[in-house]
Amino acid sequence: MKWQTIRPVAGRLLQTGLKTTPNRIVLLGLSVVLAYLVFWFGVLLLRSLHGSASGMLQLVAIGLGSYQLWKQRHVLETQPTPEEDQLLGQILTVSGALFFPVCLIMTWSDAMVSAMIMALVCVIILAGVACSLWGVGFFSTYPVSIFLICLGLLPKPAEITRALWQSFTAPEILERSMAWAGTAALQAIGQPAVLNGIYISLPNGTVQIGWGCNGFDMAITMMVASFVLGLFLKQSRLKIIGLMLVGAVLALVFNIPRIMLVTVAAVYWGKYWFDFWHDSWGSQIFVSVLFTIYYYVVMAIVKQRKRDPHPISVDQ
Repeated sequence: MKWQTIRPVAGRLLQTGLKTTPNRIVLLGLSVVLAYLVFWFGVLLLRSLHGSASGMLQLVAIGLGSYQLWKQRHVLETQPTPEEDQLLGQILTVSGALFFPVCLIMTWSDAMVSAMIMALVCVIILAGVACSLWGVGFFSTYPVSIFLICLGLLPKPAEITRALWQSFTAPEILERSMAWAGTAALQAIGQPAVLNGIYISLPNGTVQIGWGCNGFDMAITMMVASFVLGLFLKQSRLKIIGLMLVGAVLALVFNIPRIMLVTVAAVYWGKYWFDFWHDSWGSQIFVSVLFTIYYYVVMAIVKQRKRDPHPISVDQ
């Protein structure tokens, strides 16, 4: 839709939104969410520019979820909304809009907690707007689009998955596994590496395999990317799950040579090269190569059957 078309449509929507109290409530909620989204998109863009793959994926998730709802706008416009659903939606919208400025002025003990609460308030407002416009049935009709938008609004999805992982697994199980794999790989190329728990020792020094080096964050990123890509390519549920597993396995396998290189850099090449390969452009080189290999693997899987007989729709 061109700008010349968007401008008069936006003007009509604004005029309509000021005519009745329910429309004013919807407009209030959308204004609050829009203000938050401008800030949040800036944060995600900065993360992406600093090499964060998750930031770009969150932007894509919000865009894909919103686009799928936009395609259904004509269906939504004709959908009847019960009065009790409208009332529930208005209560949620007004409550969220009133609580949002409180979130801005309150001092929370943790910045992560503050960001999570603000995101939750925006989700509540959006849920209220959807409920008042389209009824409670909207949430069961378009679950995938709703999930994608909520995923994009989460401050740090990796932190949530990390907490869940650590709650249900043994301590440092992934770090120990990666340290063992890295040690075995170094020994395979002739390096006298010695394993001690989560530490890899070489004659000139020792490197600790911490959380940031265990490949978990990248595995989760690849799973989310696979989910979004599977929806975009209209694959079946089974094939999407397969793509997610392939992405996670590739991320963990590809993390082994990264551990090898970082270990050698830390022990033999000095702090500059360790920082380069661990945090800076070196890390992005690994990510770029990983995504390239993943792309060709995914395309090979998808092309096995050009047309899936049972694709999962990003909501009908």
